[in-house]
Amino acid sequence: MTPLTTGIGPHRLEPMFNRFAQLASPGSLGFIGFGLAIFLSTISSNAASAQDKANKSTGSASRSSAADAELARLRADTIEKMKQTRAGTEKLLALHEDEVKKLTAEYRQRQELYNQGLISRAELNQTERARAAAMIRMDEDKRWIAETDIAITEASMRDVLVGLPAMAPGGYSESGTLIRFNGTASWSLADAAKIEKFFSQAFGHVLPITAFGQTPTHDRLRFDHRNAMDVALHPDSNEGRSLLSYLRQAGVPFIAFRSAVPGAATGAHIHIGNPSLRAVAGADSQGVCCKR
Repeated sequence: MTPLTTGIGPHRLEPMFNRFAQLASPGSLGFIGFGLAIFLSTISSNAASAQDKANKSTGSASRSSAADAELARLRADTIEKMKQTRAGTEKLLALHEDEVKKLTAEYRQRQELYNQGLISRAELNQTERARAAAMIRMDEDKRWIAETDIAITEASMRDVLVGLPAMAPGGYSESGTLIRFNGTASWSLADAAKIEKFFSQAFGHVLPITAFGQTPTHDRLRFDHRNAMDVALHPDSNEGRSLLSYLRQAGVPFIAFRSAVPGAATGAHIHIGNPSLRAVAGADSQGVCCKR
């Protein structure tokens, strides 16, 4: 058994007891007994103190381990729910895509009829509005699937990121799944407008931001995403490479995910800001992951 304390070793017991004996006058057994009582009390007190510290240390470690295990379980449960909902959304997307195809064909037919004067403008507009609404539903499905893939990728790669060595300020590293840059600029979401302006001027369309700051999905995963944003661009695409180059020149920190699975594009994106590894206290991780 491991000793509770190393404060009083066996080699010190006899000298300590002899010191009590030297203080007593000949025949003063009462004083010796009193000294022995103090001596034994000291040993008992030290042992109790060590046991108390050991119990506190063990209890603290046990609580920390239990909390980590519970957090990991909640995240795994949330990811599983997200995957299930994503599968349902894919089926819904297929239906909406078919709807868009049918309404597009119907709109073209009615446009011909309108051009021939066989139907009114109101009838043509009715089909056009229905087609536009179907396209919005289809685009929402695609956007939600992309957001879910990105969230699942970050959650799946969390342990990998935690295990990576610390990076020096201004450091850069690249692997088959990740590109990291520890920028030294004082980054905040208030600077996002500069990045959006650069991108729109360079490519003629808006930056495809899927998550700006903290979102319900990050709450469920217990990720601190309050000062970060995710961009749905593959880091190896032309637009992705241009954005990463701009961020490095500006000193903005980022993590670019090629994907959680080498060779697969699913979930590939650029996370602008520091890693979202720290847990957010009080987040509702028990919430059911559902389509927004």
